[in-house]
Amino acid sequence: MFWTRIHKAHPATLVLVSFLLAIIVGMLVLKLPISTKIGYISWMDALFTATSAVCVTGLVVVDTGSYFTVFGQWVILLLIQIGGLGVMTFSVTLFQWIGRNVSFRNRMAMQDLFAHTPRHDIFNLVKSITLFTFIAEVIGTVLLIIHWSGELSFYWAIHTAIFHSVSAFCNAGFALFPDSMMNYSHNLLLNMTICTLIVVGGIGFPVLYDLRSRFLSNRKKRPRFSVQTKTVLMTTLTLIVTGAVMFAFLERETLGNALSLQHRILISLFQSITCRTAGFNTVDIASLKEATLTMMIFLMFFGAS
Repeated sequence: MFWTRIHKAHPATLVLVSFLLAIIVGMLVLKLPISTKIGYISWMDALFTATSAVCVTGLVVVDTGSYFTVFGQWVILLLIQIGGLGVMTFSVTLFQWIGRNVSFRNRMAMQDLFAHTPRHDIFNLVKSITLFTFIAEVIGTVLLIIHWSGELSFYWAIHTAIFHSVSAFCNAGFALFPDSMMNYSHNLLLNMTICTLIVVGGIGFPVLYDLRSRFLSNRKKRPRFSVQTKTVLMTTLTLIVTGAVMFAFLERETLGNALSLQHRILISLFQSITCRTAGFNTVDIASLKEATLTMMIFLMFFGAS
C-alpha cells in the first residue's frame, strides 16, 4: 500500500520522501556499534547527524572526527554526497549505470529540481552533474592531499582530503577537526581550495550547466546566459567581496594583531564565502563582535544562490 502510494505520488512528494528515507537509513546505520568509537550514539544524535548530513547543513552535536569511526565518517560522507547531488540525481545516475530504465515520474521529479532546463535534456544534465562533481572533488582531493601529506600519514592524508573535499563541494561544512579549519587560517593552498570548492558547488548545477553549454558551444551558436545564471554570478561576486571587506573592517583590531596582510585577507575571504552556506570557520565565531555576527547572519540569509 505504501509503495503503491509512493509510486503514484507527485514528483515533488517523491523528492521529499526520498530525502526522508535517506535520513532514516543514515540514522539506522549510524546507530550501529561499528559507526562510533564508543559503540553507542543516542537516537536523537544519530537522527540529527544524518539529517544535517543529507541536508548539507553542517551543524553537529558530537565531534565528527573523534566520535565516529572511519566507517561512521564514510557513512556521513555518503549522506553528504547524496544530499549534495540530490537524492533523485543520485538515483537516476545509479539506475543508468546499472542499465535500468528511469520511470517518467522520476524524470518529472528531476525536472522539478532543474525547472529551467528543457525536459529532453534532463539526462545530459544528470550526466554532466555527476561527471563535474567527480572531477571537482578529485581535483580538490589531490590539492588537499598535497597540503596534509606533510602533516599526516599517507592514508590519513587521503582520508582527510576526500572527506573535506566532498564536504566543501557539497557545502556541508562537516570537518574532522574539533575547531574546523582554525589551525589552517594562514595556509594559502587549503584556503583557496576549500573556498573554490564551496563557490563552485554553491552556485548550483543549473548555473554550471549553463556555463558549460556556453563555453563549449560554437562561437556563432553560443546560447545566452539565463537570467538565473546572471543573477547568481553577480550576486555571488558582490556578496563575497562585500562580505570580505565588511569582515576585515569590523574585525580590524583582531585581525591586525600580529597577522600579515595575506593572513588577514585569507581569513576575511574565507569567512565571507563559508558563512553563506558551507559552515567551516578559520576563526572562533564566538569571539567575533555582534556587528560582525549580524553581517554574517545577513550573508547566511541569502545563502548560496
